[in-house]
Amino acid sequence: MSLEGAIITEVTLVDKIERSRTGEFRSQSLPDHLLHVCISGEVDQVAAGVAQRFGAGQAIWYHENEPIRGRVIVAPWIFYTVNFRAPALPPPPLTRRVSRVTNETIDRMRRLHEAWLTTNLSPVRRHLQVHSVLCDVISDLLAEEEQHHRIDRPTQLWWEIESRLRSRLDDPIDLKLLGELSGTSQRSVARACHLATGMSPMKRVKQMRLNYARGLTQLSKMSMTHIALQIGYSRVQEFSRDYRAAFGCTPSQDRSAGPDY
Repeated sequence: MSLEGAIITEVTLVDKIERSRTGEFRSQSLPDHLLHVCISGEVDQVAAGVAQRFGAGQAIWYHENEPIRGRVIVAPWIFYTVNFRAPALPPPPLTRRVSRVTNETIDRMRRLHEAWLTTNLSPVRRHLQVHSVLCDVISDLLAEEEQHHRIDRPTQLWWEIESRLRSRLDDPIDLKLLGELSGTSQRSVARACHLATGMSPMKRVKQMRLNYARGLTQLSKMSMTHIALQIGYSRVQEFSRDYRAAFGCTPSQDRSAGPDY
C-alpha cells in the first residue's frame, strides 16, 4: 500500500540480521533506499567506491544497488535493516553515509521491526505504524543533514533524472538527452542539478560514472576496457585520466592496492 504524495511510498523489507563470525563478505544493496542501524559489532567495507568503517551505535545508508565488499572485524555484527522506496528523497552524500545514532533511534528501529512483524493489525493500521516509525528514524538520521537536503520540485526533478540515468551510463549523455528524459528545458535541468548536488549536470554525470567504475574496479574482474565501455568511455586512456583525477590513482593501481581497509 502506498499513499499519494508521501515521501516514503513503499516499505519492502524490515529485518534484524546477525552475522556471528568475523571475516570478509561481498554483497549488493537493494534497489531504492536501504538503512542499517547497528547494535553490535564493527565492520570495514567499501560501498560504491567509498571506504567506510562503522559499528554499534551507528547507521549506514545505501542507495540504488551499490556493490559492497567488506570485513566483519568485531563479531557478532547485529543490525536492523529497512529497505524503502522514496523517489523524492535523496540519500546523504557518499562521504556522509555513516552517522552516529542515539539509543532513541535504535529503539525506533526495534519498534519498526516489531510493527513490521505484527500480523494482528489491519493492513492500513500496520502500514501507518510502519511508515510513521520509519519517518521518525529518517528524521533522526537527517537531523545534521538538513542543509544538504531539499524536497522541492526542482530538486526532485534532478533525482528522477538521475534514477533513470543509472541504468544507461554507457549511453552518450548530454544536456539535450537530460532535457528529453525530464521533459523540461536544459536550463531547468541545470538548475535542478545545481540545487540537488551543488554541481553542473555533466560534472555530476561524470561523478556517477566514476563512482560506479570504482566499485567495478575493486569488486569485479572485468577488464579496464570493459569497465570504461560500461560507463560510457570509448577510450581507456581518457577513462584512466579522469579516474586518476577523481581518486588519485589509475584504475589498475586501485585494483592492485585493493580496498582501503
